[in-house]
This record gives sequence, C-alpha cells and structure tokens, in this order.
Amino acid sequence: MHLTRTLAILLCGFYSSAVSQTFVVVNEQTELDGMADGTAAWVDINQDGHIDLNAGNQIWLNDGDGTFSQMPDTSIAASAVWGDINNDGYPDAVCWAGPGYLYLNEAGKSLKDISDNLPDFPTKVSLGATLGDFNGDTYLDIYVGGYESPAYQLDAMYFGNGDMTFKEAWRTKGTTMPARGITTADYDEDGDLDIYVSNYRLVANTLWQNDGKGVFAQVEKAAKVDGDGGLGAWGHTIGSSWGDFDNDGHLDLFVGNFSHPPAYQDRPKFLKNLGKGGEWVFQDLSAEAGLAWQESFASPALADFDNDGKLDLYFTTVYGGDHCVLYKNNGGFKFSNVTSESGISADTTYQAAWGDFDNDGDLDLATKGRLYQNQSASRNYVKVKLVGNDVTDKMAIGSQVRIKIGEEMLTRQVCSSTGQGNQNSTVLHFGLGDHDSDVKATVNWIGGGSQEVTLKVNASNTVTRP
Repeated sequence: MHLTRTLAILLCGFYSSAVSQTFVVVNEQTELDGMADGTAAWVDINQDGHIDLNAGNQIWLNDGDGTFSQMPDTSIAASAVWGDINNDGYPDAVCWAGPGYLYLNEAGKSLKDISDNLPDFPTKVSLGATLGDFNGDTYLDIYVGGYESPAYQLDAMYFGNGDMTFKEAWRTKGTTMPARGITTADYDEDGDLDIYVSNYRLVANTLWQNDGKGVFAQVEKAAKVDGDGGLGAWGHTIGSSWGDFDNDGHLDLFVGNFSHPPAYQDRPKFLKNLGKGGEWVFQDLSAEAGLAWQESFASPALADFDNDGKLDLYFTTVYGGDHCVLYKNNGGFKFSNVTSESGISADTTYQAAWGDFDNDGDLDLATKGRLYQNQSASRNYVKVKLVGNDVTDKMAIGSQVRIKIGEEMLTRQVCSSTGQGNQNSTVLHFGLGDHDSDVKATVNWIGGGSQEVTLKVNASNTVTRP
C-alpha cells in the first residue's frame, strides 16, 4: 500500500475514534472525490472479493487497499442494476434510462455496450428496474417501470433468451401506475420471485405474485400492501424495501411514502408478513414503529449496521429542510432515531445503498455522493456469497439464507434492487451480536430446493448450489 494511502486511512481511524461517531465520511481518504449522487449499486465487477461502486453513471473499482479508482475508459449511460445475464460469473449492467442500455462485463476488465440486444423500452421516462429469473429458465429477466412524461408510462417485462438477447414478454395495460422504485422478493416462499412496484401520484402500489413460470397476478389488495386508499387516494410511494424486521423467518415490507400534510395521504408503512398461516397477508404496524414524519421521505435501504442481528432502516429525504434518517431496530417492530449520534448528515438525495467495502465485517453506506465508513464497535457477523449453477442464475438473485440464533430466525435475501434505483451488496450480511461460534444455516434457492450448510463466524463464506 502506498504510504500516503496508509497515512490517510490511519488518520481517518484516529478522527473517527476521537469524535466517537458510528459513521465517518471517507471520500477523500478512499480517493472517491467526485463521486456522483443519484443512485448507488454495490457490486463486485471484477470478482476479486472487494465490492466496487456504481454511483450514477460512474464505475469505481475497489483497489482492496482502502481506495477506489475509476474503471479505465468506462462509463455507462446512466444509473444501473446489476446481474449476470450470461451466467459467466461476472455481473452485467442494465440501465433503465431512455430506450434502455445493456452492458456486458468482459471478465471485469471492461464493459461492452450490447444495447442492440435489448428491445427499446416503451418507458419514455423510467426511474427504476429490477432483475431476476422470473420464468424459471436460469436466465435473468428484466422488469422496467414507467414513470410519467407527463402522461403515465407503461411497465414492461423482458425475458432473457439465454444468448444475451431479450424479448418483450408483456407490458402493463393502461397508464394508471406511475412507477418509481421496483424491488423483488420471494415473499410467499414458493421458490419464485415476486415484484413490488412503488407507484407515485396517490395511486395504489402493485404486488405481482409469480406462478413460477413468469405469469403474474396482481395481489396487492388481497395482501394488504396497496396502501390505505383513504378518500380515494393512496401514497406518493418513491421506494420500498423487503427485509425480515422481526426475525420470524418471513420477509416483511417497508413502503417509503412521500406524503404532504393532509392525513389521508399514506405515511411510510412497516408491513409485517404474517406467513403461510396468515395466507401471506401483511399487517400494518406503522403506528407503533416510532418513525417521525417528514414530508419528503424517498428511498429506504435496510441493513444491520450495528451487527446486533436486527435489520435497521436508512431513509432519505428530497426537500430542503428535511433530513435523511437512520433508525435502529429495537425489536418488536419498534425503532429509535439514532441519526445524530451516527454521524450521518445528509439530505436531498435518492442515493442509499449498503455494502462492506473494506471487508471489516460491518456495513458501510453510500448516500448523497458520500461514502460513510462504519466505525461501530466490533461484534460478530457472518457474510455469505451465494453462487448458482445450471438451475439458478449465477448470482442467485432471490435466494434466501436463514440462520437460527436462540429463538430468532435471521433471514436475508439476494436482491438486485432496493428503494428507488439503488442496489445493496449481494453478499448477504448477518450480524450475530455476542454469538461467536460457527452457525448452521439453510439456503432456500430461487427456483426451488434447499441446502443445509455450516458457516464460519467472522468470515466470508461462499456457498455454491450443488
């Protein structure tokens, strides 16, 4: 490591301990000066074990020594979601802007524009897309949301053909759903990926339930995730995130509603998944969660930042005078605001994504064009990278891992998108608190099938589908 880099990192550590903040901005020390705002995606582009950062249209490679450098001679058209479209082990980029752009990752050395392989999107303006093997053929598909310009745009689904080309499978009918953030989960635990669309302009959100073959039914009303609908109006939803807040083994849903003062407009929603016994319906526990209202809430991202085993919430805002917040999960769907003591000071941004860029066992945050390094006191953790095979796409998007600690079942899933246009690291991160021995885990692979594994504590584990 260069001497200047070593000194910078040491000074960063000294500063953070002196002020006792959980997070410290390290753009200068990591040579991320000029990092774009907009959206963020953590992805290991060159598969060297150090996650890289896609910020807006910029590609920053993690040098593995605490610094980043921009990928030589490479930029992409706009913000992207990442997935391995040709199952070669290297994640590729899909940009949802304009007609749509597709970039093939050439062994981590360059990105090749193969946008001609992608039919033009019908979405003149789009704010998000998501990837997953929706029809069960092992190849990643693309769901892109349409916003407005000014008329509401259509959403569309593209199935991968297996040769790095795509065909349009279907599009929404009518123009009544102005989509913003789009995110996926196998919320009903049947082995296939379902899709949640955050719709703006006081209309209901959409939950697409998958039959495993890429045929979807709208079930948002039956599942009680459409919104309140008071006085004929729902929420201005910008972004949403899936995660198991109460460690019962089922993925819950946080719905990130922007809302003006009138009470009939939906506030942000903490929705508990009642599981199979509750017919996969969601219970609204927002009133007791403790989130203080701000008008311009926008893009949420979930992570266990303090490694206590519970998923916490980072939530951005986009109006001047409002402030992005970090809420700690206290258990039982109750949260407390820890923003001031965290050291995070950001506002007016949609950018929010979590990943362990320095491989020290805690999660760091990209937001507002800044990299916040996590300086939390050391606690035990487990990291898991899932690798698919000829049954599951190589990145295993949608697969879930469960670890039982005492009476709690910690659950994490591989996801290609969160909030509005962001992407957390696909390396799954479990805080274990005081638990310091190896753990047994169950992997539920997307496409069906499960696997029992033992995971090393305080280490990175790779699990390949047999």
